[in-house]
Amino acid sequence: MNTQSEKYQENLDYFTDYARDDWVPLHNVFVSASNILGAGASLHQITQTAETMLDALFARNVRVGDLTAHEPGFQTWPGTPREWLERIREDVTKRGDIPDPGELGWLHTPA
Repeated sequence: MNTQSEKYQENLDYFTDYARDDWVPLHNVFVSASNILGAGASLHQITQTAETMLDALFARNVRVGDLTAHEPGFQTWPGTPREWLERIREDVTKRGDIPDPGELGWLHTPA
């Protein structure tokens, strides 16, 4: 059985690869964080784990942004990774839940 640490690393690797080829909804990272923590995890715990994962993904050159109608189809949010995490945290706190798929932002590794 995989430990939390192994699940965490597997998810980081998965999202790193996924973001190179496609746009990943932020929702997916929150769902993975919830799955890593298991049943009974609070929104606060899920958000902390998701933020840790996102911070590691940002260090791997994955960016957060919005989908656009013009090429290349993705626009990185302005600011720094720290500001992106603050924006995500504020949104989750305001809604009192994790974002729905495609509702908040997307992850991608720009070419």
